[in-house]
Amino acid sequence: MSNKFTFNYVKISYLVFFLFLLNICEVVASEVLNKARFDQFVAEIEQLKDNNPSKAYHELEKQIIHIHLLSIEQQLVFYKLQTELFVEQARYQQAQEIADEALKLARELSTPSIVTTELLYARGFSHESLGDYTSAREDYLNGFEIANSLKNQKFVATGLINLGALDYLMEKFDRALIMFNDALAIANKIQDSELLGFINTELGILYDYLNQKEKSLTFYQKAKQHYLDAGKNQYAYNTMRNIAQHYSSIEQYEKAIEAYKEVLADIDKISNNELIASVYVGLAWAHARKKNKNPEASYQYMRMASNYIEDAEQADIPINHALNQAYLFFELARFEDALLALDKASEYMEPYQNSNHRAVANNAKLDLLYLKGELHYQLKQYKKASDAQNALIEFVTHLLKKSNVDEVEDLRMRYESQQADIEKQLLQQKESVQALMLSETQRTVESRQWFIVFFGIVALMLGWILIKIASGQRKLLHATRTDSLTGVANRRHIIEQVEKAFLAATQQGTPLSLFMVDVDDFKKINDQCGHKVGDQVLTRIALIGQALMRETDTFGRYGGEEFIAVLPGVASTQVNTIAERLRKQVAESRWKHNSSATVTLSIGVVSLNQGNYTSSQALLKKADQLLYKAKHQGKDKVFCDE
Repeated sequence: MSNKFTFNYVKISYLVFFLFLLNICEVVASEVLNKARFDQFVAEIEQLKDNNPSKAYHELEKQIIHIHLLSIEQQLVFYKLQTELFVEQARYQQAQEIADEALKLARELSTPSIVTTELLYARGFSHESLGDYTSAREDYLNGFEIANSLKNQKFVATGLINLGALDYLMEKFDRALIMFNDALAIANKIQDSELLGFINTELGILYDYLNQKEKSLTFYQKAKQHYLDAGKNQYAYNTMRNIAQHYSSIEQYEKAIEAYKEVLADIDKISNNELIASVYVGLAWAHARKKNKNPEASYQYMRMASNYIEDAEQADIPINHALNQAYLFFELARFEDALLALDKASEYMEPYQNSNHRAVANNAKLDLLYLKGELHYQLKQYKKASDAQNALIEFVTHLLKKSNVDEVEDLRMRYESQQADIEKQLLQQKESVQALMLSETQRTVESRQWFIVFFGIVALMLGWILIKIASGQRKLLHATRTDSLTGVANRRHIIEQVEKAFLAATQQGTPLSLFMVDVDDFKKINDQCGHKVGDQVLTRIALIGQALMRETDTFGRYGGEEFIAVLPGVASTQVNTIAERLRKQVAESRWKHNSSATVTLSIGVVSLNQGNYTSSQALLKKADQLLYKAKHQGKDKVFCDE
């Protein structure tokens, strides 16, 4: 017995030692990041970065432990890749921190390298996205000076584009125009596809600011093609989003929806949550304003967007999202909710009121004051409406006084006379970029004057109404009927709807059906994937459920991972089909956290028929019992009452 035990012990010892050797071999084999293989590694990461940024970041992180094997120049390239990947994932704070460390290391070089320029540009963009324009300009200028000293035309042009983008954000459109023209001349000369994509994108944005939509679309379309030619798919998605926004701005909503869905078709390849959020916001507006409106679907898309901006770091995103929510609530005639969203927007705007973040702050303030006046008017709060309109008129007048029409026109005339050679190189453009300034500025002045007259008339009308209407005002209703996470009816409202529908069905002798839904193994989803993913699952189920309902039906969240659907006038033969359709659609859905994962539902269905239930509570209780019968008999099932 003892010998057998000793023999087994020896075998186990050999096995452990063998596994240990294997582990060592794996570690040695994994040390592939060395000076000799570094260029190949960088090429692999660059290719992954363009097609699958998340995987590129994962591969980069795996090799961080070997960075000490590299030269200083190679370490800088490694950190540059890390910084760029953080930027592309909208993780600006982390990008800034990595760039800080890398730039300290760069001081050890005897002469500056173009990688230092790239790090400065990436850190500058992080500063810009976080609202620190002063630091961004400093980094852009420093990077530009190094690129200029090294005579690297591509990064000289990139610096000009970065500086021009800062200028239009600060409403210095004349300076932006100069920067972009110089950059475009370089890009056309060296014919670099990525650079051409970059400059065309920024020109598209500039023309958007100047409200020249046709030219803006032309530049966006060029940018998209250039990015695809360069293999920069992530940038192409961003440009496709810009094109979709353009279609919405000219009221071609079906084209906008098609473009947005083209982006979402590759959602698993997009690592930038801010981009995904903006696509969902765009879909919300397109569905709200197209010919065949779908307000509830619009609201669900806006809720989906909220899931992707929780950790947004870019300065203006929370402001714009709150304003978008307010405008959508206004479209849905949910005026109290819209005012609450405006309060959030005001809070987000506070840090930028006196900063150099002028384009964002001014546009947001115009939207906020205009909508506040409209909302108070709809709520018959005429004094508040009049105050908001007066504030809007005062602010528009202030902007009008600050406009620099003469200076911009003088600059345009001088600049055109100095750029004959550049214009010859750009004959493919139907109109020169410089020719926009005077006409656009005059159009802006005329538009602002029209706003002043219009809102002056509105203010007078509101004042007259104020005299005629009694002074009693309806107070803001704080109680909401909507679940804050999913956007569907909350528990309180769903119970009210069940009671109301039960009473009407009993009195009128009409059918009534409802079903109760529970997400199978939801705790496991939360434990394994995190509560954020769990919230996204609930929101997606709410969106699918709501889409199956008629206007007279109610789909709501009963609590936790449970939902209830109330269907007045629907008999038992019909409700079973609807419940089965919901179960099937959820089971066949693809989930972003894991494309191969399956989420299933257990559903209990009940129908009121010839007084078989004496109260709405009895109806709910039976649905609950059938639901748990479905769960106990294998889940992913629909059980109905007899």
